[in-house]
Amino acid sequence: MNTSTWILTALLAATSGLAATTIDPAHNTAYGANIGWINAEGDVANGAVIGQAFCSGYLYSANVGWIHLGDGTPDNGIAYGNASATDCGVNHDGFGKLSGYAYGANVGWINFEQTHGKPKFSLVTGKFSGSVWGANVGWIGLGESLGYVATLTIDPGPDTDADNIPDAWELSHTNTLAALNGGDFDGDGVIDSDEYLAGTDPLDINDYLRITDFSQSDTADYVTWPAKAGRSYTLQRVDALSSNIVWNVAKPPFLVAGNTDYSAKVPLSPTNRFYRVEAEPPLSP
Repeated sequence: MNTSTWILTALLAATSGLAATTIDPAHNTAYGANIGWINAEGDVANGAVIGQAFCSGYLYSANVGWIHLGDGTPDNGIAYGNASATDCGVNHDGFGKLSGYAYGANVGWINFEQTHGKPKFSLVTGKFSGSVWGANVGWIGLGESLGYVATLTIDPGPDTDADNIPDAWELSHTNTLAALNGGDFDGDGVIDSDEYLAGTDPLDINDYLRITDFSQSDTADYVTWPAKAGRSYTLQRVDALSSNIVWNVAKPPFLVAGNTDYSAKVPLSPTNRFYRVEAEPPLSP
C-alpha cells in the first residue's frame, strides 16, 4: 500500500458590490395565471440580483411593470427587516431559501415565505422552485415546466471596507466592520478573508478549514476535513510538489448537507499523492 501526503489551501475569491443581474438569460421567466409572464432578468442593469444574504433589483412584467426585490442596503447591513416601507426586500438564508417581500407599484406586496410557497433555488444549478404570493395577483410559479428562473451566480454583496469579506457576513459574525481588517483575528493561522470563503468562525481559534484525517484501503484514499453547509468544496491532488505545480481535480465542486466531518473517497494511486481542499461560497461570481 502506498503512502500519500496531503496539504491544504483555501481559495481566495475577490468579493464585489451589487452589480448587474445574476439571472440566466436563457432561464429568466416566472409565470402567474393572473399576471402572466414575469422576466427576472429585466434589462440586465436593473434585473434581479440574487445575493448571499439578500436580493436586490427588479422583476419585470409587461402587464404590471416593475417589481422591486430590495435596494441592496438593509438597515442593519445583514438582512431586510421587512418591518417598514424603507427596509423591505427579499432575503436569502445562505442555503437557497428566500423570504421577505417584493413590491410592485401596480400589484402591491409579493410574499416570499417558507410555509406554503417555499421559494428557493439550487446552490448547485441555480434553478428556482416553489411559488410566491401576492394578494392582488395570486400565486406566481418560479419553477414551472414551461419556463423557470435560474441564477448563474450568487452575488456576495457590498464590501465597503475592501477587506475581501462581504459586509453582511462580517457584520453577522462581529457586529462591526472594524474587527476584521485583513489579518487573522482569532490567531488560528487562517486569514479572515479565507475564513469567510470556508464559512468558518473568524472569532474561534478552533474553527478553521484543514485536513484532519487521512486513511487508505486497498482501493482508495480517504481525505477528511470539517465541512460547512453552504460552502462548495473541491478536492485536488498532485503526485509531486514543485515550483510550477498544477493541481488536478480529484473530486469536482460539491456541497455537503450539514456541518460535519466529511470524508472524500479517491481511487488509490500507484504513486505518492499530495491533497488539498479548496472552499468557496457556491455559485461564486
